[in-house]
Amino acid sequence: MTHSEMTALVDKALCTECCTCKGSHSLPPILSYTGKNAFDVLSVNAKQLLKTERVLVLDDENTHKVAGLSVIEALNTSEVAYQVLTLPGDIHLTDELAADVKRQAENFPLIIAVGSGTINDLGKYTAQQMLIPYWCVPTAPSMNGYTSSIAAVKVAGVKRTLPSAPPAAIYANPEVLRNAPLLLRQAGYCDVMAKAVSDVDWQIESLLFAGSYCALPSTIVAQSEHRYINQPEGVATGERRAVDALFHGLLISGIAMSLAGSSAPASGGEHLLSHFWDLREESTGRIPELHGLQVGAGIIMSAVCYEKLRQIKMKALHPVAEQNFSKDAEKIQDLWQAFAPEVRKRFQLKKALLLQFNDFLPQKWPEILPLLASVPPARVFLERIRRTGYPMTVSALKLKPEEFMLAALNGRTIRERITVLDLAAHAGVLEAAAEDALQLLLNH
Repeated sequence: MTHSEMTALVDKALCTECCTCKGSHSLPPILSYTGKNAFDVLSVNAKQLLKTERVLVLDDENTHKVAGLSVIEALNTSEVAYQVLTLPGDIHLTDELAADVKRQAENFPLIIAVGSGTINDLGKYTAQQMLIPYWCVPTAPSMNGYTSSIAAVKVAGVKRTLPSAPPAAIYANPEVLRNAPLLLRQAGYCDVMAKAVSDVDWQIESLLFAGSYCALPSTIVAQSEHRYINQPEGVATGERRAVDALFHGLLISGIAMSLAGSSAPASGGEHLLSHFWDLREESTGRIPELHGLQVGAGIIMSAVCYEKLRQIKMKALHPVAEQNFSKDAEKIQDLWQAFAPEVRKRFQLKKALLLQFNDFLPQKWPEILPLLASVPPARVFLERIRRTGYPMTVSALKLKPEEFMLAALNGRTIRERITVLDLAAHAGVLEAAAEDALQLLLNH
């Protein structure tokens, strides 16, 4: 099989047909191949591309055993020259690490990353900086970042999403994906399920501030969503159809973000809780749980916020935007200490939008209500997650109840995007929503 015989994940004609914003969407030219012989196909295509040049194979101690060795064996068979860079299995992507890998990647015309979250982001971020192509070998259906055009990088200790070109090619061995640890499959299930709340966040933000919402990202995700969203038991047992569908859904979710030009279709208020906990690692000493699982708790919080907001009457929306902003801004220094300047800068970026809530929320409330009603109850999400076998409790997430509450009440200050957390705060229901969400997550 040659590179030209690989398949595109999304059809261009479908993008034109499903677009509702009449804007220009850049469909990333990602080709993919899924099959038992995926690594053989990769090696043949690498030989055709590189001739006698070397490729840098990037993996970590865990993914090296799972798939890295098999990729190397295939490269040897096709007589492809390579160098392997195997990193520790518990690394986090920082700007310092990215700079170091970039130095080691000099003079390589191609990077192949074998792994999921950090390794994938590191590979595509480095390739973007060097303006060279990047190929991906996924090792788990654990997150939707494989095909996205962003990477999560800690800069000055604060996690940021930075532009990164998605892979030119993806080579997936379905047996590797199905045999991924259960916790990784559960994380992927939670991550892709976030679309149900994040897409509504995006719609409301666009409705309030004449944004650029488009139904295209949600539509392409929905086309395959039914194949995995109601199959949590299959995700739990590693059932072939369920895991294959989950992995495909994660790839499409990443492309949805690229089509939107931001992470809005798949990342809203629910992701802010996960980012909040990650940012507080140094001060709390907590070892973070997998990103997708933390997002799962965020989904519960966002869904409860939507439930609370559906009960609000328009006359209950008081002009408290200025007071709310000042109150939250005052807490930043004590909460974040050394990170306070960066967090304060991020929160300040959305001050002008938050202050417009006084006028815009009452005006738009009749149009917002149907969007609030479109989000399923929190218990529906919680039941689905627990059917994968993950308990989804604060203790399972290695969180203390007070740390959950801190994130629920203050997570909205670390990013400039408007989400349901901001609406709940303005309407005066954020604290009650946080308490209700906590109760759901305390009991199994």
